[in-house]
Amino acid sequence: MNKTTRAALTLALVATALPALAADETRPYIFGGYQTVIADQADRASDSSNGYAFSAGKALSKYWGLEFGGFWNQFEAEDGGTNDFRELGGNLDAMFFYSRDRAFSPYVSLGVGAMKNKNKSAAGQPESTDPFGTLGVGFFKYFGDESRYGVRGDVRYRYVDTDIPGLDSSLVEPVVKVGLVAALGPKGSGVGAVSSPDADGDGVPDDADLCPNTPKGVKVDSKGCPVDSDGDGVPDAIDKCPGTPKGVKVDSTGCSKDGVGEGPNRRFEDVHFEFDKSDLTDYARAILDNASKAIGGLSQQYPSLKVDVSGHTDWVGTDAYNQALSERRANSVKQYLTRKGVDAKRVNTYAYGESKPVATNETDEGRAQNRRAEVRTRGE
Repeated sequence: MNKTTRAALTLALVATALPALAADETRPYIFGGYQTVIADQADRASDSSNGYAFSAGKALSKYWGLEFGGFWNQFEAEDGGTNDFRELGGNLDAMFFYSRDRAFSPYVSLGVGAMKNKNKSAAGQPESTDPFGTLGVGFFKYFGDESRYGVRGDVRYRYVDTDIPGLDSSLVEPVVKVGLVAALGPKGSGVGAVSSPDADGDGVPDDADLCPNTPKGVKVDSKGCPVDSDGDGVPDAIDKCPGTPKGVKVDSTGCSKDGVGEGPNRRFEDVHFEFDKSDLTDYARAILDNASKAIGGLSQQYPSLKVDVSGHTDWVGTDAYNQALSERRANSVKQYLTRKGVDAKRVNTYAYGESKPVATNETDEGRAQNRRAEVRTRGE
């Protein structure tokens, strides 16, 4: 027995001594390793082969699976012999597993295939493509409960009906292969995997859901908690002001409470407008409702408080048109604030047209950010 064969058989024996595990493995897999055909020297006049095998398999059920593979083998001429063979082939196997336990998964296999045989002992020797069938047993054994890697051993008898000169018309020889196997896909995704219950129906299994009682229809993140796109602590489903800037204090509806800044100097969330419009949206009114409350409180602390409202546009249209549009936007905000109790004498309006963009005007998103009115307070 050569060194490679001894090493392969040693690996198979070590594999059987690995500690037992208590989980099934039915994910697709790939395999690669060493293969030897134990030659019938009377028929071949050759030594046993050294070669390689590779394959990919998929479970059809807990017990049945299919595997497609390929191999290459080389048979050296025995002492005094003349037959130096090469073979290259592919096979399709049906496999029946007695168990899918990751600790030890024994199986039986029945396969068919075809291979090209050639006698390489002298130039000009003919070659033949021959069918074959196999019947064998084997096992898988993974390294740990969390590992996708393991070892595999396989022994089978192969029947080959060949026409190549130098060989008997039919060969029945043992084939041994051993190597490494790797499961594909996330753990627990194989055939027959049992999904964790999802009591609130948000698409996140209960065993991974940090917010297990999410109301129906609420969009959630990967942890099962309601999505809060602007990070203000109010889920998108009930956030009336979903674009609140970072650091802005908000109320239970997700809208700004006091603005950004200290003392009398505050900046409130920008009011945005639709294209070529100066009418306030529902979102804008929610922002201004909170701003007016905050301004009322500040005006009591700072009697000389001033409110500056500046209107802006994107760059679509002429300068003169955009200047007038920005003025209408500023006045629309002023009128709403005064209806909500802000003293009109405190409010100053400014119109800047398209001259002070806060984002690029080259994109739809940027132009939407530029169609705005800014609300600030200051002390005098």
